[in-house]
Amino acid sequence: RERLKNLIVRYLNQNKLYADDCANISELADRIYEDMAGFGVLTKYISDCNVEEININSWDAIEVIYPDKTVMLDGKFLSPEDCMDKIKKMVWLGGSIIDGSNPKVDSFIGEGVRISAIIPPCVDKRTGGVASIRRQKENVITRELMIKYKSATEEELDFLSLCINNGVSLAIAGSTGSGKPTALGYLIGTIDKSRRIYTIEDTRELNIAKYDDCGKMQNRVVQTVTKDGVNPVTMDELLKEALRFHPYAIIPAEMRGGEALTAVEAGRTGHTIISTLHANSAVDAYNRILSMCVSTGVRLSENKLLEFILEAMPLVLFKRQLPDGRRVYDEIFEGVGIADGKVVGNTLWKYEVIDNVYDDSGKIIKVKGRHVRKNDISPALAARLKYGGAAAEELKKF
Repeated sequence: RERLKNLIVRYLNQNKLYADDCANISELADRIYEDMAGFGVLTKYISDCNVEEININSWDAIEVIYPDKTVMLDGKFLSPEDCMDKIKKMVWLGGSIIDGSNPKVDSFIGEGVRISAIIPPCVDKRTGGVASIRRQKENVITRELMIKYKSATEEELDFLSLCINNGVSLAIAGSTGSGKPTALGYLIGTIDKSRRIYTIEDTRELNIAKYDDCGKMQNRVVQTVTKDGVNPVTMDELLKEALRFHPYAIIPAEMRGGEALTAVEAGRTGHTIISTLHANSAVDAYNRILSMCVSTGVRLSENKLLEFILEAMPLVLFKRQLPDGRRVYDEIFEGVGIADGKVVGNTLWKYEVIDNVYDDSGKIIKVKGRHVRKNDISPALAARLKYGGAAAEELKKF
């Protein structure tokens, strides 16, 4: 860094170059360096751990999202071409290439920062390109913090941990921004470290490997990543490969297509599956999984597919982001059967809104609510947990 900056300063001095909006040559050298080696106007925001998301809507329209606010930047890229160049650089860091023949790419910028980008001809060339850059926070949300901020209750967390440690699979559903990866990372962390875990991601976001002071891995984790471009490797292929690694739990980080059917089949063969998906409610999650399975062309009736899905994933955790920005465990739902082509079951826990607190402009600044225990688990789920090794005194709680 220092060597390159010195060369820039020398070049500027030799050619007597300056910029009106830079106070001195050192400031100009810093800006040139960040443009060459960094990501221009985005550099400091990408490295800021307080930033949750950066959205490039156009070369001159960039928004930065923090936990409590969204800021429209005054800064911008130098031009549409500069915007495209920076997007290409960010995508390249994750081993992917974006160009006119491959204008839509999901990639990552280092560990825990993913980018979804689209460039012309799939967007107006006057924008330069559009992108969404999202950060998976490295400081994992702890049990204590979730209870403190009422994201979940001790009882809910104990129940979910009991399930995934005793052979019951789980789907985590919610909309974008609801905190599904955070919940996934936390729940994986509750799995007994003596058990082998196999994860599959499109971009590396899950920080679940535990190391001692000497840098030696302490838990049994195999983390795999899909590959785009030439000789692609899909999530479905890695999911099938997982069965050869004899894992206790298989974690397809997000179900978006045909891999859902493979995940369901793996769940029916004794593996514990934990995955996420986009859905509008806990019950709707089963319909989303069904539609993903149907998209593979499998020759089974929808009722039979729903039976298989329920057998593989009897539980859904639905997460929601409240208007005040907090993410909560909105509902824990157990599917118990099918009626008229739809999954029916019991809501075990539900977050109920009591009241909203507004500021002078009418914006909700605080949501008052509580987590309510609604129903006990079914005898079938209790038997499944008991067969998986759950202690009788633990089962009595639920």
